[in-house]
Amino acid sequence: MFTFKINPDDGDPYEVVATTRDISKWERVTKGATLRQLEQDYRATDLYAVAYQAAVRQGLFTGSLKEFEDGADLTLADDQEEPDPTRPAA
Repeated sequence: MFTFKINPDDGDPYEVVATTRDISKWERVTKGATLRQLEQDYRATDLYAVAYQAAVRQGLFTGSLKEFEDGADLTLADDQEEPDPTRPAA
């Protein structure tokens, strides 16, 4: 669903893929959070929280969300681009 590039302050960069499991967990621990809201309004705090869930689940990070936020920069990978809505030429 979402691919994040993580650049930790004290290690090598890595990628995590946040799946529906990670987003579901984020929704459960974040009051009022929904996938629709996440897709329509990228807030840095929400992106960090989802990336954190994915990194912990995949065994790539141990520690608290605060430690994750304080110790790494993240970006969304380029594969989140919307498909081209125009039809190809016939």
